[in-house]
Amino acid sequence: MSFGPPKGVEVGGLTAATPTPFDVETLKTQLVNIGLDCAELNKENLQSYIDQVDSQLDEGSVQSMGIFQPDQNHAAVLASIPDVTSLAAAVPSLKSVATGNWTIDNSAEGFSSNLEVIQYPTHFKWLADNKATNGFTGKTVTPPTKTGNYKNADAIKKLFVDVGLTASSSLVKGLDKPTMKSVLSNVISPLKDSDLNNYNVTDSRVIFLVDNYDPTTKRADGVGVLHLGWTLIITDWKRKTKDGGDTHPVVLSFSASSVLYDNPKNLCADYNAVLDHFGINKSTAPSCTA
Repeated sequence: MSFGPPKGVEVGGLTAATPTPFDVETLKTQLVNIGLDCAELNKENLQSYIDQVDSQLDEGSVQSMGIFQPDQNHAAVLASIPDVTSLAAAVPSLKSVATGNWTIDNSAEGFSSNLEVIQYPTHFKWLADNKATNGFTGKTVTPPTKTGNYKNADAIKKLFVDVGLTASSSLVKGLDKPTMKSVLSNVISPLKDSDLNNYNVTDSRVIFLVDNYDPTTKRADGVGVLHLGWTLIITDWKRKTKDGGDTHPVVLSFSASSVLYDNPKNLCADYNAVLDHFGINKSTAPSCTA
């Protein structure tokens, strides 16, 4: 892979894409996941719900070139990985869960591979804790945990809004709204055991970032990654009253860690430092040179 001069990054080929919509159908699926399969899930009500969420999201400019979910079964997978020092053992694999503004072709794949290692929370924290010596520019935002009594639908609405705002606030230029809405298209996961009284789900997304990409020159002002995590707990979430006025104790917590690189030398320095510090077998990891 080739890199451009310090004031920009030669990304390679990105293909313009249509971000996954946060629309009536994707919203209905998520609300059904949380047990809200009722007469209120009509098109007008759902669109009003979407409009309310949309009106509260900020409009940033940093775009996405992939939206992924880390493998939540990584601990179980480790038993099948023979080399405990390999990259596969160190970092959970990612699966695509939504489409961003761009898709990555083979010539840009090295960025996502290197950034995938940097974003892993343990690695990111180590880089951040040592930024005085390594010059790491990453930022972590952890808003106060929110608690209160809400109807299920109101709790979900707050989750949608706060996920988007937390993600955007970790970036100086903010995250663009199409990316935020694409992330929101599948934030709500069903419980593995639907008989549980409490809805308690922890989830995360990894968003590969590109700033001001020019498809003609195949250069960008920067590339980066954002790791977004959240936990939603709704106590006694299936309890309903006849008038539908019941509320439930809700706990919402969020965190977002992000970094943007305008110089590939800095990206590679951080990446290689992580491999060295955590003893990751370099023969199992993509190279990064600039």
